[in-house]
Amino acid sequence: MTAYHVTVLLFALASFAAFALSMEKHGRELTGRDLSVGLRKGMYWLGWGLLAVALAIGVAGWHWNIGPVIWLGWLSIVGVAIAFLMPWWPLRPQPARKKEKALPQLRERELTLPVRALLTVGLVLLPAWIAINAWKMSEQAVLREDAMRGKIGPWEFVIAEENLDPPEYVAGNTPIKEFHLRFCEECDRDIRAAYLKIRQPRSLRAAGLSFQGARWTREVAIYIPPAALLEDQIWLTVESKSGEVYHQAFDIARLSPATARFIQEKK
Repeated sequence: MTAYHVTVLLFALASFAAFALSMEKHGRELTGRDLSVGLRKGMYWLGWGLLAVALAIGVAGWHWNIGPVIWLGWLSIVGVAIAFLMPWWPLRPQPARKKEKALPQLRERELTLPVRALLTVGLVLLPAWIAINAWKMSEQAVLREDAMRGKIGPWEFVIAEENLDPPEYVAGNTPIKEFHLRFCEECDRDIRAAYLKIRQPRSLRAAGLSFQGARWTREVAIYIPPAALLEDQIWLTVESKSGEVYHQAFDIARLSPATARFIQEKK
């Protein structure tokens, strides 16, 4: 997941830089010259595009329940860093200029069509490539030999951890672990929602986080409580469209050996 963190950070930084260039004052401070209205407007929309790409990468890496949180976290860090650094940017030492030899003002040039096409293709293909890789990872998870097959209520399913790594810390000190769930094709149309959590849920409202995805492979990233025990088990809750609710528990060591080791090491 380090690559996802770095990529989201870089796109967030690039988006803030584009927003800064879209402002008359900050654009002058960063480039040393006045930017045209058209160029500043282009930087403004480029900034929004880069933000959208950063969000797409976050969702591809951590899904909808965690990805936006990671995205906002990196935006906050980048925003604070730029807020502190920007006031110092115009104060950097400037080389002495000779009055009799003023430097000619740089001419503004529009990007050529091939360059614009290359940038556009890059902005489209990068998130598409990440999304395809995330989809392949999702497909491979439920096809691995360690995936667990079973039946809950009238529906057959396959469940597996996304990877064999231990839980990952996000948003400071919050450990999460990602799982994938697939029902049979005929089952999907009868299922309203599926949830996953550590410890037995007391009600449907406390059933845990909902799997994302309406059909085929669903995905979720669950929180690992600090006081979690192996005896708590991982609980799957499935709600049908007609209102029936079914529960099934899994041994943590069987479903996710890395999570079991993580819990034991925290004792």
